This record gives sequence, structure tokens and C-alpha cells, in this order.
Amino acid sequence: MPDAKTKRRALSARAFWLCVALLVCLRCALTAFQQAYTWVGGAPLDDELMFRAANAVTAGEWLGAYDYLTLSKAMFFPLWLALLHALHLPYLVAGAGLWCAASLLAAFAATPLWRKKEQGRVRLYTLGLFVLLACLPSSWAAYTLRVYRDNIFPALCLFFFAGMAGAALRAVLCPAGKTRLWPWLLAAGAGLACACLDREDAGLFLLPFGAAATVILLVVLVRARRWRACAAQLIPYGVLAAAVLAFCGMNQSRYGVFALSDFSEGPFAAAMGAMMRVDTGNDDPLLSVPADARQKLYAAVPELEPLAYWLEEDPQMRNDFQDPERQDYRAGSFYWAIRRAAQYEGVYDSARTAADYWQGVADAINAACDDGTLPSRTGKRAATSQPVKLSYVAPTLAETARSVLHVLAFADCAPYETARSIGTTEDIAQWSGYLHCGFNNAAEAGKDTPYYSPYQKLVFGFMEAVAWVYRALLWLGLLAGLACHFAALPAVLRRRTAGAVVPWLLLLGLLGMALLRCAMIAFVEVSSFGIGTSTMYLATVHPLFLLYAFLSLAAYGRRIRRKERPQ
Repeated sequence: MPDAKTKRRALSARAFWLCVALLVCLRCALTAFQQAYTWVGGAPLDDELMFRAANAVTAGEWLGAYDYLTLSKAMFFPLWLALLHALHLPYLVAGAGLWCAASLLAAFAATPLWRKKEQGRVRLYTLGLFVLLACLPSSWAAYTLRVYRDNIFPALCLFFFAGMAGAALRAVLCPAGKTRLWPWLLAAGAGLACACLDREDAGLFLLPFGAAATVILLVVLVRARRWRACAAQLIPYGVLAAAVLAFCGMNQSRYGVFALSDFSEGPFAAAMGAMMRVDTGNDDPLLSVPADARQKLYAAVPELEPLAYWLEEDPQMRNDFQDPERQDYRAGSFYWAIRRAAQYEGVYDSARTAADYWQGVADAINAACDDGTLPSRTGKRAATSQPVKLSYVAPTLAETARSVLHVLAFADCAPYETARSIGTTEDIAQWSGYLHCGFNNAAEAGKDTPYYSPYQKLVFGFMEAVAWVYRALLWLGLLAGLACHFAALPAVLRRRTAGAVVPWLLLLGLLGMALLRCAMIAFVEVSSFGIGTSTMYLATVHPLFLLYAFLSLAAYGRRIRRKERPQ
């Protein structure tokens, strides 16, 4: 029986749900004071592409008329915008609501770790984790104010991690037959599918965790002869396959191309990979197809010669895409420049025309490299990213370390945008009307900086104060979590039961995925972008570090303060 002190600390179910409801309302209310940011005419590859496609979806035209941008990115986000428009939900507040839902799922996913505690204490732990996740400063940072897919990407990833973790912990810590795994696996599948349809790199980030979790769980479930639970492990991948097939089917029906994207897969990726084969005298790591390589390509591949004017002489193209210091195209800009140049030459009149053109370019370059007409520095490959080279290793490791520090410091997490939205009154009205939210296009008197009311500044001050609390505590929690987690390893190895090993491996997986994301973004930064460490691309790491710290302390914190009892 729980003693009186324990009862005082307990939390009733009614109080728990009241606290959850109040926190969700508070979190959404804080976001309601924020204003969205856009630059009409300044982000054709990003925000404007998503907004244009969302309007096309609303008009029943799928992603709109085909051009060089239509299928250049994963396009789940326009569907999200169109859904919010149909439901008349404010864009920013809906994003905050989605983050709260993912946070609540993650909090419930972890409850088996403290299942042996009194029920009221279980709710207290669950509520504490929910509060920490829901109020994570990266979830309201300035990047979320853009009308771009990263507004929802961290939440979609958290749904996946929460679903997989919830299934794994219940499979090994809860009695067989007392809990169902399929709802958690379904949630994981929904997060996985939506994330992969939202960003092209989501699969590289999420699938390693999913594959490892599935293999480990299958070993446990097969040994326990839980065949239905084994079959349920297919649910996340079935949901992903169904979503991808549905999206590809719509693209086939509308544009004649059965693909999610005509950028990162298929003939264009083959053409880019072939262009990057050509040897060059330029050793700048950010240049994938530098000027001297392009000149060789124009001479050897007649299909590319018509693009030379646009890439080398057109002033607007050079202004839009070339790096002023290098007087050349960075890897992260060149593929956009050459696609636009191809559009000017009629290549993107249809998706089929574009596919045939780029396949012809890829075949011609690869043949010229194979027979020695063009000097080759790599083998045949199909990719828009640069090949991994030894020279990238040290810069990538250094940038990975900077990214980890960037995350722990909650850098660039201000809840407001310092730049003012740019666009005509009619443009801003159109964006605001469709998204049901305000934009920060009003300027301070005599300045070109955005105007925020005293009430907004007060709310922003509170949000920044919360961020300072996280800055002070996350790195301490992470260090303490590391100490607790690895101090528990000897006991885990002695026990060697699924109930001991799987939670330990789960925490290791969360930490590994956080570091993998930092390394992925670091490689892109040093090989393609060179734009500096960005919170927008690292926002999926903050919740993973927080989950790792909280769960490590909750699962193993008390064990290192006392001598382990004999088993």
C-alpha cells in the first residue's frame, strides 16, 4: 500500500488530463502571438513552391502545372496546408497543435519504463516528459514561422520515434496479451510515411532506427512465439509503401511519371551523378561541377551545349545562383541552375520530355567517361549529392561537433523573425487569407524591421526565458543521462533478458539517431551548402537529446545511487 507521502505526490487521472489540456491551450496561445514570415518573389524554390502547390491542391489540380520545380521536392507539406485551409485552421497554431500531439504520444510511449511505480506517480512522470517536449524552444523557433515543410517535419519524426519506442517497450516490459502493439506501430507508420513524403532525406534518417528496432523486436517476439505481434512489425513499412504508391500514382496520373520526385531519383539524379564524374582541376569542396568541368561537358555532350548560355552568360541566372566569392555555382545551387536553364530550353514542357532528356544526358556522359573522351574521377553513380571523399571526413566531423553544441545551446531559437515579410499588400493578403494567420509585414516607424506589439514582446520575452532554462539544463541532463545509461550496462549484461537489454538499446538508438542527424546535415553543409549551422535542419535533434536524457535518468538514475541487489 502506498504511504501518505506517496499519495500526496500522486496525480489523479482527472488532474493529469486537465494539466494536459491547459498546457496545450497555453502552448497554442503562445504561438498565436507569433506571426508568419514570407518573402514573395524571394523563395521560389522553397516557401513559394509549397504555397503554390497548396493552392493547386485546393483547386483540385494536384500539384499544379508542370515545370522544373513541380516535382523537385517531396510534397506532403502542400497537402497539409490544403487540409488546414479546408478546415479553416490557423497555420502556425495548427503546427503547434501537431507538435503537442507528437509530444503527448512520446510521453505515453515511455510509460512502461516507470510502470512499477504507483499509478499517480506514473502520470506525474508522463506529464513531466510531455511538458518538457511540448515547450521545447526549437518547436517555436523562427524557422517554424516560414511557410515551409520544416514547420512540421520534427513532429512527424517524433511520431515515428514515439511509435517505435512505444511498441518496443510494451513488447518486452508489459505482460503478453495485456497490451496491443499495433496502435503504436500504426502511429510509427503514419509518422514514417508523412516524414518521407515531407523531406527527401527522411528515409536515410528514420529507416536505420526502424530497421534496427524491427530486427531486435522480431528476435524477442519469435523466441516468445508471439506470431501475431511478429506480423504486426510489417505495419510501419506497409503504411509507408501505401503512401508512397498513392503519391507516385497521383504523379503518374497527372504528369506521366511514376515517382515521388524527378529530382533526387531517376534520370535527373543519373545526369547529375554523371556530371560529377568529370575530372576537374578545381579542388574547392563546395563545387560539384565547376566551370572547367562544364566546359568539357559542353564540348563532349551536344545535349548540354544549349544550356551554356544560361549557365555561363545570363546575368539573372548568375545573380540568382552563383556564389559571388567563387564566381561559380556551389553544389547546392548548381542543380537548381541547370534545371532552370533546361526549362528555358523547353526541356520541362512535360515530365516525359524532361525524363528522356536527362536520361540521354546521363547516357552520353557515362559513355564518354567510359571510353576516355571525358576524364573521369569516379565510377558511374546516380545522385544529386557529392560523392563521399576522404577530404570531407575531418570537416564533417568538426561540423558535427558544432551542430551538437548548437543544439545543446538552443542557438537560433528566438520565437520571432528579425526580418520583415516582403511582398505587396495584395500578396500578403493572399497568403494570410489562405493560411488564416498574420504575417510580420508591418514595419517599425522609420525602420525596415518588423513591428511587434508590446503584448507580443512580452510573450516573446517569456518564451526566451523558457529557452534559457533549457539552455542551462539540457546539457547537464544529457551528461547525467550518459553517466546513468552506461553505468547500467554491466547490470544489463549480467541479466541478459529482453526486459533489460531492449530498453538499454532503445536509448542507445535515440542517441545514435541524434548524432546521425547532426552528421548528415554536417556532410551536406561541408559538401554542398556552406551556409552555416542551421536550427531548421537540426530541430529533429533537440527532442531526441531530451528524450534520451529524461528516459536515461528515469530508467537508470536511481540504480547508480545504490548498490544493485542480487538477482
